[in-house]
Amino acid sequence: MKLLINFFRKNRGSVLIEFAVILPLIFVLCAGVFELVMFTLLNNKLIRTAGVLGDAITRDDIKRSGITGILNTARSFLKPFEFNTQGRIVVSQIYNNGLTTDPSKMVISWQVNMNGAVSRLGTVGTRPTNMPNNLTVLNEQAVVITEVFYQYQPIIFKGFFPNKTLYHVSVFVPRVGSMTTLKAE
Repeated sequence: MKLLINFFRKNRGSVLIEFAVILPLIFVLCAGVFELVMFTLLNNKLIRTAGVLGDAITRDDIKRSGITGILNTARSFLKPFEFNTQGRIVVSQIYNNGLTTDPSKMVISWQVNMNGAVSRLGTVGTRPTNMPNNLTVLNEQAVVITEVFYQYQPIIFKGFFPNKTLYHVSVFVPRVGSMTTLKAE
């Protein structure tokens, strides 16, 4: 009986057991925080990339090769994330081809894409769909819309969470001319 009472009084291994129970929880918590920080950082970089690229493209009349050169700088904006395999960009110009407030007169004049991106707005020569914030282009005005896509893959929790396509868009009005056509090469 005395042996049994002494057994329940001794607690020399209790800290080790508590540590063994808590360690996996701490690991999951730290990994989750890391994953959340990386996801937030990527989202922030995509928003800024869409804005910077759209701003640079609309500063002056530009050739298709100039737009492609600007789009190639996205790789440096998005480091340390791999843009070549995971990212895509489309730049579209939307124009209202009449002195009217009728949104059905909007048309996609041109597009330049990178990494095989397909615009959510539509294709060249068609009426745009899914305009950001139901934007309407009026009275022979034009806007340049930059769409940035990124296929996010969780870093630590690859098997637990699915890949997610992140999408961000920026809209700018051309500063010089209407940019309804790209300058000749």
